[in-house]
Amino acid sequence: MAEKKIFTEDDLRATSAPNAVSMQTLRARKEAQFSKDRANGLYDLDRYEKLGATPCKDGKAGEYSCNKVDLQAFLRHQDTGSQARAGNDIWGWTDSSSGREFALLGQADGTAFVEVLKDGSLRYAARLPTQTDDSTWRDIKVIGNHAYIGSEAADHGMQVFDLKKLLKADPKNPPTYSISSDLAAHFDGFGSSHNLVAHEEVNMIYAVGTQRSLKCRAGLWAVDVSNPRNPQDAGCAADDGYVHDAQCVIYNGPQTAYQGKHNH
Repeated sequence: MAEKKIFTEDDLRATSAPNAVSMQTLRARKEAQFSKDRANGLYDLDRYEKLGATPCKDGKAGEYSCNKVDLQAFLRHQDTGSQARAGNDIWGWTDSSSGREFALLGQADGTAFVEVLKDGSLRYAARLPTQTDDSTWRDIKVIGNHAYIGSEAADHGMQVFDLKKLLKADPKNPPTYSISSDLAAHFDGFGSSHNLVAHEEVNMIYAVGTQRSLKCRAGLWAVDVSNPRNPQDAGCAADDGYVHDAQCVIYNGPQTAYQGKHNH
């Protein structure tokens, strides 16, 4: 007996989006707002005061709103070596051997690494500069002990960084790593990307929002990172055009035709 489809292709095909706004338009609006904020001094040196652990009192922890949540620690972008003093993303990594925890901060001019100490305080550990130019958008994902870093900056590609290096960083003299000699690898199949998606089960990174002029047409660009020091182009899912974000799983649902396959 033929399997009955739960959803037909027509069910899954977008037919109308009268209120949709293109990504180019949204990006232009965001960049205009960022420029306005910069002109108003929101990214100025010492614009924000240093803060240690601060209890939530009367809805405030320092200058920040709160609701029954205390502020454990606060680092300004300038405290992590960023000259741009602006960021957009944060990810994390825990060393399985020592239990040490690190926050990975995506900033306009690179990636900062901050250790989260046992008492909840923060300690700047190191930074990795952007591969090319500054960009408002920088995204980081982690598989195993490696960070994968993409950016909207032109010709940036994907940086692959061995996070074990952080365990040897001197907190009294936080290093700035070299983009030529300290990377585990650099994947240059694409230049800019909006976001990276990690599929840990199969050691795959998917870049989304790459250049529309390239082969993946800003859709899913698969990179096999089974060997982090030698990432391999694993093809595209380009039929739907621009992809902004994704979740990747191995399907285990009711439709047997797709069971055990990668789905995005």
